[in-house]
Amino acid sequence: MKKRLFSLVLLVLIGTGGMLSGCGAVQEEPVRIGLIAYLQGDGITIESSGQPTLNGAELAVQQINESGGLRVAGRQHPVELVVIPIENGVANAVDAARSLIIERGVVAIVGPQYSGDAIAAAQIAEDAGIPLLSGTSTNPRTTENRRFIFRMAFTDTFQAETLAKLAYEDLRARRVAVLYDSTDTYSNDLGLFFGATFANLGGEVVASESFESGNWNMDAQFKRILDANPDLVFLPVYPAEAIFQAGSLRKMGYNGILLGGDGWNPPSLVNLPAFEGSFASTTYSEKVTTPQNQVFVRAYLDAYNISPVDAAGLTYDAFQMIFAAIEMQGSFDPLDIRDGLYSLPQYVGVSGPIDFVTNGDPVKPLNILFFEAGEVKFYKAIQPER
Repeated sequence: MKKRLFSLVLLVLIGTGGMLSGCGAVQEEPVRIGLIAYLQGDGITIESSGQPTLNGAELAVQQINESGGLRVAGRQHPVELVVIPIENGVANAVDAARSLIIERGVVAIVGPQYSGDAIAAAQIAEDAGIPLLSGTSTNPRTTENRRFIFRMAFTDTFQAETLAKLAYEDLRARRVAVLYDSTDTYSNDLGLFFGATFANLGGEVVASESFESGNWNMDAQFKRILDANPDLVFLPVYPAEAIFQAGSLRKMGYNGILLGGDGWNPPSLVNLPAFEGSFASTTYSEKVTTPQNQVFVRAYLDAYNISPVDAAGLTYDAFQMIFAAIEMQGSFDPLDIRDGLYSLPQYVGVSGPIDFVTNGDPVKPLNILFFEAGEVKFYKAIQPER
């Protein structure tokens, strides 16, 4: 049974009334920060994204409150975590963002994680002048032409380019197939970006197949992929689809390399034989042995008795950067928080160095993992060009 965090903050859900103060010893005005997390809907999404998002947020807020709260203009302010649980879906994300801003009075929002939801929720925050930081959203449109919106992950443009180079240069693939969800912004764009980049490198996309979310009848797509005889199959999807697609392709006789994007969440797949010998990108990995990450992993394990995944690490970093911006600016006004995020020197987080230079897209590395003998192993980190 996992150990629960004894949080010093109130988790405020939709429909609940009133708010308690934080730690009894701190009487200053609390700083309210919102969180949108996938805590409703299918179990795989909750397990791979929603619960880790909540865990990372709780841990960050607990730690800052245990240290006395945020230090602003000579006073210490507790942090209140205002959580709205949602099921993956654009309308749900928009409603949650509006509730946090209009009804809950938050000064910043962390989440949602998935790109399609983040793009829509970000517009609400941008219009209201409230900073929003998405942990794992990688689609370029999340931050495009927006000054209050930030991401903790790399963009799909960088991810697609990097994965295509990995496939061509490191994995020696010359013929690839792509299977993507045409109804999901993240999957659709990453699949198309990857295919275009791979072709520009001199490789051949021998099959580019699409499916629609919720439709699990993909036998025709699998057959066309197998008939094309690719060296590598790229699956830019989330864990549920990855499990189904990898298992189906292996059962139908595909023995080549499988490659995934950051949506795979490797720790949830590692024990499945279908993924043996596969590679995937990730925005965060417990395998990275920096001092910051080692401290975080130990604290997370102690609190939850489970290793952190990307949603946890990136959410934790998002809160830490909000805290740093508030203390540097000496203010928790949303405009000052935004300016602080741009002005912060390079922040070395648990997911690596993060620097917002000209927009809300961080300059940070992409980590590559591979699956071997029932373990996820660190392959290498690929640095972006400045």
